[in-house]
Amino acid sequence: MPIENQLNIWIQRLRAIAQTGLAFHPPVYDRERYEEMLELAAEMSATRADLSRDENLSDALYNKWRSEIHSGTPGYVTPKIGIGAVVFNARDELLLIERPSGYWLFPTGWADVGYTPAQVAIKEVREETGLAVTPTRLIAVYDLRRLLEHETNLHFYSLIFYCRLDGGEIRLRPHEARQANFFARDHLPAPLAHPELDWVEHVFAAHDGALREPFFDR
Repeated sequence: MPIENQLNIWIQRLRAIAQTGLAFHPPVYDRERYEEMLELAAEMSATRADLSRDENLSDALYNKWRSEIHSGTPGYVTPKIGIGAVVFNARDELLLIERPSGYWLFPTGWADVGYTPAQVAIKEVREETGLAVTPTRLIAVYDLRRLLEHETNLHFYSLIFYCRLDGGEIRLRPHEARQANFFARDHLPAPLAHPELDWVEHVFAAHDGALREPFFDR
């Protein structure tokens, strides 16, 4: 892992520890230490490679992170969760959508309160493509820290479900996707999002029966 990636992970952890500690109303001395940790994380995030520091950015990050703290359990800092859906048609073609960013990926979105992970997968496919699906098994759990080296405030897991196609016609929401279609393995569109995750190999292995247990980052 490049050193800058590891540094950003350390900053994320330091910030999370400080925010979580402050959320549980610590005694005065501990509170001062957590405040100092949060300030240090902001300074680290605002420090350039030449060790010069952007004090305005440091102050802005500290104030932003301090304002995000909620009391007790709601303030416990944890990774966010995304849900993805892998869907094949009868011709063994994979459903992919072109995001507004221009990258192609299976339907995916943030987990929503009040839904099970499988229900989110159903909802995302319906909202992004108009198709009806049924999740049948979990095929992968990705830790996306390594894709977010430019971020110091976002860490999330992605849960990927293999889904049965039940019917419907592709209908797009312009703000969700530019286009969507089913693609054969040897005719995938470009550019694909996050190819470094090897998700193409995982989803086709799951479809072919070669991936018998969910993949996860070891």
